Amino acid sequence: MRNRSAFGMGKFFKIVLITFSLFLIIGLILFAIFKFRLLPDPLARIYPSFAAKEGCSCLFVVKGSEEYCKDYVRQFFFPDEWIQGEDSLEVRFSSYFSEWKAKAIFRNSKGCRLE
Repeated sequence: MRNRSAFGMGKFFKIVLITFSLFLIIGLILFAIFKFRLLPDPLARIYPSFAAKEGCSCLFVVKGSEEYCKDYVRQFFFPDEWIQGEDSLEVRFSSYFSEWKAKAIFRNSKGCRLE
């Protein structure tokens, strides 16, 4: 005769192992998305636009320092390249598969606008 409690423990460990494996796989997928920037192209275009607009507003409207504005933009998504001009800001993001860039220009009467 089989011991029913031993059979129940084996089933329990199997369920725990499957659950742990699923969480591990989901975690690895999320890690790869953020670490290697494996994003669909339409979604990935949003990040440089947002970073350029927010960085431009921080630099030229709020008159923040460059370091402060870089830290402010980094809390959303870290740009690979930050090119500050006389009245503009260009940011670039790159992944293993493509590169995205955006440029925001400051105009006194209109504020920062994406080019």
